[in-house]
Amino acid sequence: MSDSPSLLLKVVDSVAMVTIARPAKRNSLDTTTWHALAETCTAIAANGDVRAVVLQGEGAHFSAGADIHELREHVGDTAWMAHNQDTIAQALDAFAALPQPTIAVICGTCYGGGAALAAASDFRLCTTDAKFAITPSKLGLTYRLVDCLRVVELVGAARAREILLLAKEVDAATAVNWGMVTECVDPALLPSAVAAMLSRITSLSSYSARGIKQSLLKIRAGQTNDDAETRQIFADAFKGTDFAEGASAFIEKRVPKF
Repeated sequence: MSDSPSLLLKVVDSVAMVTIARPAKRNSLDTTTWHALAETCTAIAANGDVRAVVLQGEGAHFSAGADIHELREHVGDTAWMAHNQDTIAQALDAFAALPQPTIAVICGTCYGGGAALAAASDFRLCTTDAKFAITPSKLGLTYRLVDCLRVVELVGAARAREILLLAKEVDAATAVNWGMVTECVDPALLPSAVAAMLSRITSLSSYSARGIKQSLLKIRAGQTNDDAETRQIFADAFKGTDFAEGASAFIEKRVPKF
């Protein structure tokens, strides 16, 4: 895994805390940071002890999106641009494909590539000061189809058109109304909201979470029927220790200990 200072990973009590650490640049995402995220996701996915992943920005902002200053420096360098685009795609898709439930914790600015990461998360917690925008049309750029699709899945096609085609900035209250976020809280209450969601996730079966997420990922990729892998995951659950504990807890009317 990369030791890039622009992306920090800390695993505490089965939770992987991933922090975009470029606060002086509102946590904009340069190529190094995207590459570090892809490597970090590979490490997290392989760690069977990690039960949940939190993605956050250091300081007052989640992420201002792509580092436009870096992009401008390489205008005309087609090889560099191709590498940059591949790196971004790998990082976004690796994050979206993590087998553990993921939470984006959003304060302040959540623009462009940052918004793509938020949309790729399973859950989004934001503060009342959060602002969302996807603005490639202000730069003469576009958004990948899969990233557009994630926006559509969150807010529907009509709202997605407002966000994408009009480069519309959305405040926290609107984000709640449009279904862009799972929960919105006062900044002072954000730590307790994150803790509550993590407590909920880690109180449930990690085998169930991984199995169900695998199916959800296949569904969003267009699959509509079970395959050998999903059938095996389903069958193996009945032979697993989590089911033994869950069934015993149900019969004994107690909280299961997963």
